Amino acid sequence: MRENKLYANSKKCVFCAPEIPVLGCYGSNECVRADPEKVSSIYSWPTPRNQSELRQWLGLAIYLHKYTKNYAKLIQLLSTLRKKDPDWSWKAEH
Repeated sequence: MRENKLYANSKKCVFCAPEIPVLGCYGSNECVRADPEKVSSIYSWPTPRNQSELRQWLGLAIYLHKYTKNYAKLIQLLSTLRKKDPDWSWKAEH
């Protein structure tokens, strides 16, 4: 590692752990999964009341795109609400 100018801080190293936090997610030898705290905050976010709040939620929810199958298709209906429309309204299908 030193030959390539890579250095490890022994205080920050984790050995023989079943799972470790890495760059906002959790990694193990089997998979990489979303941070449960982030998922919880996305899930508990209040229903958007306007386009600005919807954009905030979509910005937060993009975190899940790596962990969600067909994310783009699932989010498509919400994305249509981002268009400038004076009759913006949240409906049951959203």
